[in-house]
Amino acid sequence: MALSVISKLNVLVGALVLAGSLAPAAHGQLGQPTQLAVEISGLNEPQGQVCLNLFDSRDGFPSNRDEALQTLCLETPENLSEERLLVATFEELPPGSYAVSVFHDANSDGEFNRNFVGMPAEGFGFSRNPGVLTGPPDFGEVVVLVAGAETRIEIELSYF
Repeated sequence: MALSVISKLNVLVGALVLAGSLAPAAHGQLGQPTQLAVEISGLNEPQGQVCLNLFDSRDGFPSNRDEALQTLCLETPENLSEERLLVATFEELPPGSYAVSVFHDANSDGEFNRNFVGMPAEGFGFSRNPGVLTGPPDFGEVVVLVAGAETRIEIELSYF
């Protein structure tokens, strides 16, 4: 019985030593700039543009572009493939936690349009693809860790 406990302790100590020897290399990589590639799927029509907002805090999330860390808009290609997939890339980011909001600006007016009862009239989505029924998700529900050379996420657009 005592031998079994000693063997388990040896394995645990060995694992901790190995983890400690790997930690400096991992920590050194955390300081390197990284990029976040966002694959946007579910686009229902090839018109207008798709706009993304990148946030590093809950301030302004999900739609205040003035408080977003970065904003990108991509024209939708006329020959959108059957997968209806677009890719947007945020570059030169410090490693950390981020949230992304996306909307399909079908009429290219630069606004996320709503109908007369306040429901979205254009497609939208968020990192981590949360279910959205009564309002936008909380920042904490959609945050993703961005580290290494590149992090890729997929956002599926929703339409009402």
